Amino acid sequence: MLRVLAYHRVAELKDPLTDDPSLSASPAGFAAQMRHVAKHYHPVAMPEVLDAIERNLPLPERAVLITFDDGYADFAEIAWPILKQFRLPATVFVPTAYPDHPELAFWWQRLHQAFANTSRTLLLETPFGPLPLARPDQRQRSLRALIDHVPTIPHDAAMKMVDAVCTQLVEKPANGPSALSWDQLRQLSKEGLTLGSHTRNHPILTQVTPFQIREEIKCSQQDLKREIGFALPIFCYPHGDHSDIVCSILRSEGISLAFTTLSGENRLESADPLRLKRLCVWPRTSLPVFLFRLHRLGIYFDAWRQRRERHVAMHKLEKIEAHVD
Repeated sequence: MLRVLAYHRVAELKDPLTDDPSLSASPAGFAAQMRHVAKHYHPVAMPEVLDAIERNLPLPERAVLITFDDGYADFAEIAWPILKQFRLPATVFVPTAYPDHPELAFWWQRLHQAFANTSRTLLLETPFGPLPLARPDQRQRSLRALIDHVPTIPHDAAMKMVDAVCTQLVEKPANGPSALSWDQLRQLSKEGLTLGSHTRNHPILTQVTPFQIREEIKCSQQDLKREIGFALPIFCYPHGDHSDIVCSILRSEGISLAFTTLSGENRLESADPLRLKRLCVWPRTSLPVFLFRLHRLGIYFDAWRQRRERHVAMHKLEKIEAHVD
C-alpha cells in the first residue's frame, strides 16, 4: 500500500482570518511529522513509484510519498531544509505560469486577502446576494461560501466573480506568496527534488473545455522540459477535481501518474494510476492526528469523513442564503 502525503505551504501559523488559506503546517509541526515518517515508514521518491507502476513492481512495505502543490517560494526556505535534514525525497507540483511572475496570485489568495484587508461591513454583489462582513465569524462564513462556489461554475465565470468581489472590497490588487522562480526550481531539481506538472494556469479542469484541458496539460509539460530539461509523466489535478474526460486527455498526452485530493489508500495492483489518492495535511492536523491518519484505520476514517463532508457541502451550496447570516 502506498500512502501519499499532500502539503501546500509550511509557514508560521498566526490568525485564522489573515493566514494564507494554503498553509498546511508550521515549521515545527512539519518537522515533527517528517521525523515520524523517517523513523516509522519507508519514504519513496516519485521515480521509484513511477517505475513500480510502469513495470508492475512492488514498493517497500509502509511506503510513503511526500508531495507539495503550487510551488510556493518559501518551500525552499522552510520545507526543503527540513526534508533534507531527515533525508526525505519529495515532489513539488508546479503551475508553470507562476514562476518568475510575482504579480500573479492564486484566486483563493486574492479572495482571502481581500476579505482580510477590507474595511467594508457588507459585500453587496455576489452570487448569493449581499454578504455580511461586520464580525469575524461573518467574514469567515461569507469567504467560505465564495471559495466553495468557485469550483462549481465554469472557470471564466468564476474568475470574473473573483475579480468583481476583490474590486468591491479593496483598491490594491492582492499579491500572494511568490512562487519559486525557475532558477530556484532548477537548483532544487539538482539537489534531488522531483518536479511535476500542475497545469500552467491552475484552472479547475472540470470547469474548462476539453481543448483548454489539453492545452493546460501539454503546455505545463513543455514548460518543464524547456526550463528544467525534462518532465516526468506525472500530474496533479488543481483542487483535486477530475473526470473521465480529464483522465482520458491526460492518458492521451502520455501522463502515467496523476494525483487527486481524494483520501484513501493506494494498492498499486488495483489502483487507477490517474486517480491516486492522498492524505491532505492542514494546520488542524496535530501530531497525534497525523499519526492516526497514516494508520490504516485512520485512512479509512479519512475517506469516510471526506465523503460525508462533500455531501454536506453540496447541501450547503444549495441553501447558502440560509447558512450565511
